[in-house]
Amino acid sequence: MITVDKNLCPQNHACPAIKVCSVGAISQVDNDLPIIDAEKCIECGQCIQFCPMKAIKLA
Repeated sequence: MITVDKNLCPQNHACPAIKVCSVGAISQVDNDLPIIDAEKCIECGQCIQFCPMKAIKLA
């Protein structure tokens, strides 16, 4: 399961990893912590590699 570490994610901008998710599994309301939809996520790891803050991880 891929998760977002709230201690590493600054939550002050639109999550750039949303754009790299090919299945649309990442969503975000305003600038809140991004949410990974486990039912949509295929655990490809693109978002993990892309996150500049290293806040997205495979748990």
